[in-house]
Amino acid sequence: MKLQNAFSVHGSPSDTSRPTRSTVEWNGIIRRSPPGKSLSVYAHAMLPSGALPNKFTFTFLLKACIHGFSSSLSCLHAHLILLGLHRDPFLRSSLISTYAHHRQVSIVDHLFRQETSNDTVVYTALVSAYARCGRLESARKVFDEMPQRNPVSWAALLSAYSGSTRDVEALGVFRRMLIESVECTEAALVSALSSAARLGALMYGQRAHLLIVLSGMPVPSAALGTALLGMYAKCGLVDDALKVFDRMPQRDQPAWTSMISALAAHGRGPEALDLFGEMLEFGFKPDSVICIAVLHACSHAGLVEKAREYFNLMVRVYGIKPGLEHYGCMVDVLGRAGQVEEAWKMVHSMPMEADEYVLKSLLCACCNHIFLEYAEWAAEKLMSLNAGQASSYVLLSNAYASLGQWDSVERLRKLMRARGVPKISGSSAVE
Repeated sequence: MKLQNAFSVHGSPSDTSRPTRSTVEWNGIIRRSPPGKSLSVYAHAMLPSGALPNKFTFTFLLKACIHGFSSSLSCLHAHLILLGLHRDPFLRSSLISTYAHHRQVSIVDHLFRQETSNDTVVYTALVSAYARCGRLESARKVFDEMPQRNPVSWAALLSAYSGSTRDVEALGVFRRMLIESVECTEAALVSALSSAARLGALMYGQRAHLLIVLSGMPVPSAALGTALLGMYAKCGLVDDALKVFDRMPQRDQPAWTSMISALAAHGRGPEALDLFGEMLEFGFKPDSVICIAVLHACSHAGLVEKAREYFNLMVRVYGIKPGLEHYGCMVDVLGRAGQVEEAWKMVHSMPMEADEYVLKSLLCACCNHIFLEYAEWAAEKLMSLNAGQASSYVLLSNAYASLGQWDSVERLRKLMRARGVPKISGSSAVE
């Protein structure tokens, strides 16, 4: 009765309580039911019918708990123990994953201390659980203590580092996998490619691509294809990214967005816009992210009229509310084209406060086209947002210098010294 009371918040079904149903039939009903309903069916219909739950019953119920019904989790856990099913490795790993999903790290710790089975499935679940909870050191400790490791456990550790943008360590794990001839799962390859992209580590990205080719499929999935083309684009090899994109058997919206963004970032605006038109022909509806990519394409190619057209389409046709990044793109494209007055008006007509990106775009435009009054306003705003950044001071100082206002240049330099703002030296990066 206590278990039924615990699930009472989900309602009590009136048409499913039939004692003649088998456990398999009840499992089918629970699997097909929405999350809250499935928990209610279990407590108010299956249990009173006398049918005995099995491991599959709890597999479906724990999935329901992931979808927001965390209050039922402890009760299910207790029932697993009562039925002796808590020792099943797959149920135990599902339980750990569900607690981690709700960031209940203390219970994950408790389950780890209780672990005596040395089962690889459970240990892999613990690695992923600690990573989800932001405990990467604990995840690594569990991985190092594993009695046996399989490709999934390696992928879990690699994904943990990559997902936390600890990319050097992620590629270190990937390198060990290559040295030890560990089979790379799709999840491992996606994580390795993501880290290689962020670091610009082309060599590791190419090794991952080679593994994909050797697997027998040029690009097995949309997720892997998107990661691969994104890696080539971030490393500056846009044509290689296009080759990957063209060979993808399936392209989802992230793939289109990634390719359009890559072309835009490398100054190939007309190609990016052509690809956007092709995407629309395939029936994809633009979202906020892809609109940013399209506006970036217009900005880098100096397509002012196209930018205005797409901005209006975004609002009036696709019903997308412009955010700071959309306004920032428009300010950038107008500023690059020398239309500083219009950019200034846009900044002041925005329904939200300008952020660093918008203000920097305006400041660059004002300095490049010598709108000194507007430049001073944008610089002051930027300095108030982040007084420790040198770029705003330097841009304004250069604008003063171009007009021969050396007193103003000296005043800015004194202000930088007073505020302890360092002038950042030039630097470059190599792989």
